[in-house]
Amino acid sequence: MVMLGELSGFGNGLAFVPYNNFWKDCRKLARQEFHANPVKRYRSTEVKSTYRFLLELQRRPDSLMDNLRHLAGATIMSIGYDIEVQPEDDPFVQTAEEAVASIAETTNAGSYLVDVIPILKYIPEWFPGAGFKKQAKIWRRAIDKLFDDPYNVCQERLVCLGTTWLNDAPGVDFAPKAVGQLGDCAAKGMIETFGKHPDDINYANTVIKSTLGSLYVGGADTTVSALGTFFLAMTLNPDILEKAHRQLDQVVGTHRLPTFQDQASLPYIGAIVRENLRWRPVVPLDVPHRLTEDDIYNGYYLPKGSLIVANTWAILHDEKMYPDPDRYSPDRYLLPDGTLNPAVRDPSSVAFGFGRRICPGRYMALDSMWITIACVLSLFDIKKAVDKDGNEITPDGEYIRGFLCHPKPFACSIKPRSKEHEQLLNELAHHVL
Repeated sequence: MVMLGELSGFGNGLAFVPYNNFWKDCRKLARQEFHANPVKRYRSTEVKSTYRFLLELQRRPDSLMDNLRHLAGATIMSIGYDIEVQPEDDPFVQTAEEAVASIAETTNAGSYLVDVIPILKYIPEWFPGAGFKKQAKIWRRAIDKLFDDPYNVCQERLVCLGTTWLNDAPGVDFAPKAVGQLGDCAAKGMIETFGKHPDDINYANTVIKSTLGSLYVGGADTTVSALGTFFLAMTLNPDILEKAHRQLDQVVGTHRLPTFQDQASLPYIGAIVRENLRWRPVVPLDVPHRLTEDDIYNGYYLPKGSLIVANTWAILHDEKMYPDPDRYSPDRYLLPDGTLNPAVRDPSSVAFGFGRRICPGRYMALDSMWITIACVLSLFDIKKAVDKDGNEITPDGEYIRGFLCHPKPFACSIKPRSKEHEQLLNELAHHVL
């Protein structure tokens, strides 16, 4: 992927590094921090970010997508780097959004001719048709900042406590200027296990920066898309919203918000998360894979070097597994007694990719989605907006298509469900602020 990896500078992104020792080291660090059990220690951060999102949703319900972007950015920056982002116009979030844009534009196979004819990367910028090189230069600046800036902040905040293993880090002054101790975050965990006394400091820093930067890219825009789909689905399906409200009221009540301890008692919320991933998959066509050896699949000979793209959309809309696949129906995952049906494939086994390249942050993503959806449904009514004449506005359900798919902006009404829920939000404001 010449445009993305070489020209735009995302060649060290975890999803795109060739299968080698660098990839293995990055993947090992990602697993260390984000596998099923270790990732639970970040749940308190996810809850904190969700609470702030709830308050912004009450304050600015018409800025849904902006609120979702801030939620995703705040969660990942805190978990990854122990950085608390600004409420609005945060420079880290803005940089990451610019970098993520490059992924969305370049990852679909064949998006740029230079990926098909790599020799084009050598033509000068002034040459006719070489506008892609100017664009790549813009994206490279954002990608470099995505990898470097938050990581450098972590290093500057890290109290070395007499050790000097990072003193050779480029561009970082470790004199007594280090301010405060770096709190629990993925960067700290990676530095403590991989960065201490490395044989090659620059290599260690590159591995850690690449793993953390890939975390942001893999989680930011995907979270916005998935939760945008959730709000669209609730707007279009008031019966599902009402069913979720009933279960939440029965299990949680109106005096508190749901917690992760309630997960087993809220199977319908789990079903909504699953249907959210299936109905409109964030990545309809998976990240392209290239064969490293000849293969035969179902009688098809596939030579080494072939580009293989998994059709995630087709798998998640298979009528045999998911009857009436275009209908949004969380009930498809439930048994008659209301518990989750293990016979129906969990879409998360498909939506996060396959094999060695499966998303290492999937457990964190599922936790973040679950707590956000549970809390939003507990507090808010989500309905169709009305125009000045009182007529309902039905969203057309259209999406912006690309490697990552997003719902097009749509109007909806988001209000606290009752006076009791409004009071709960007021109490939450005092607690969070």
